Amino acid sequence: MKIKFVIIFIILAFLKVEFSHSQHSEKYIELTKNLKPIDSITKIKKFRNGGIKEISKFLVYEYGEYTYEIVSRKQQLFDKKGRLFYEVFYGNFGNLIYQKQFNNRNQLYRIIETTKIDLKPETTIYKILNSNKKTIIESYEKEYNSIEKEGNLKLWKEGKWLNGRKVGKWKTYNLCDGTFKIKEYKKK
Repeated sequence: MKIKFVIIFIILAFLKVEFSHSQHSEKYIELTKNLKPIDSITKIKKFRNGGIKEISKFLVYEYGEYTYEIVSRKQQLFDKKGRLFYEVFYGNFGNLIYQKQFNNRNQLYRIIETTKIDLKPETTIYKILNSNKKTIIESYEKEYNSIEKEGNLKLWKEGKWLNGRKVGKWKTYNLCDGTFKIKEYKKK
């Protein structure tokens, strides 16, 4: 029963991200609406033993005299045994939409979901294609852990990220009794 619930939850979360652009601000959508990809590329890296190491997808844009290849859509990393341990989904311009990490028992132990994507006032299309430093990304992380080596995972930490830095109140839960500590991170 638990496995069915987890599978349904993951599918629904995937559908929510796949078909939603609610993270993007109106400013972001307006600036990028006329920029369309001219091609897409899938790159597959393999281990020496022939097993798949990484599958990444890229969109190719042409702007001015230049062509830009930007990681987008799903990127997956596998260990040498063929187990998925890292999955990331990027938007059309390389912005993180979600990130999932799996342990060696194929349990989801960390998920980061982007809640907002916006642009700094001076951002241009050229700057979006060359760097994400002019992009403001807010996301929320949940990390799971277990008391026993083979035990079920429980929520251990949760909190908000802003451009790759922890901000606001982060909760760290005691896995034994359900209590938690709060640590405050300031914006820099």
